[in-house]
Amino acid sequence: MNITVSAYNRPDYLRQTLAALRRCDGIEKCQVIVFVDPSESTESCVKISKDFGFSYGVYSDRLGCNRAIHAAVSHGFKHMGSEFHVHLEDDTVPTRDFLRWMEWARDRYRDDPAVMNVSGYQQRSNGRLDECGLRRWFSSWGWGIWRDRWAGLDWAWARNDLPSWDVHVCEYLRAGRYEAFPTVSRIQNIGAENGTHVQSAQWHAKFQHVPITADDLGGHNTPHFHQTIKADHADHELT
Repeated sequence: MNITVSAYNRPDYLRQTLAALRRCDGIEKCQVIVFVDPSESTESCVKISKDFGFSYGVYSDRLGCNRAIHAAVSHGFKHMGSEFHVHLEDDTVPTRDFLRWMEWARDRYRDDPAVMNVSGYQQRSNGRLDECGLRRWFSSWGWGIWRDRWAGLDWAWARNDLPSWDVHVCEYLRAGRYEAFPTVSRIQNIGAENGTHVQSAQWHAKFQHVPITADDLGGHNTPHFHQTIKADHADHELT
């Protein structure tokens, strides 16, 4: 499985994300490239990528969030040979079994066109490590997508004059399709500071931080997953 990571000007976050990614079960089978959008922190981001043994690339010009993420995922399909591609941002810390979840969902929903993508994120846990669901939503924190679904998206979402790219994908390009998600999060969002769309650390704590992840519950021992939820919105109650 191929993975890209977007980085910009938060090397401290990037270090935490890459450290966790390096610890993931199965990472030795993955090709990983860190793509850095130029800033005063470029040298630090490149060094961190090297420190963890990951390949890296630096864009020749500042792309901005929307275009940079589009460019990274496009590179996965065009140049890394991805059939299912996973993307992380520099403030999304994966749990140890994140890749195991991604592999299972990749195979389980590969031939279901009603499922557009796979997400590792779920803010409200139900405590059951082996359960997952489908929801009519798109989450940008630790996600994967199949080649055919990616090819069907309108590239207009990469324009920087649009709102945040994930909002555009969720509200328009998703076109009613589902995303697969685990009922215990396989991602922790740590981006409380210097985020483009984060209003404050308090706001982040309420709306983005995950109180319990699979790492807190020993998720590396999860043997398999099974779907228990199918929701027509994102903010459903887990039972």
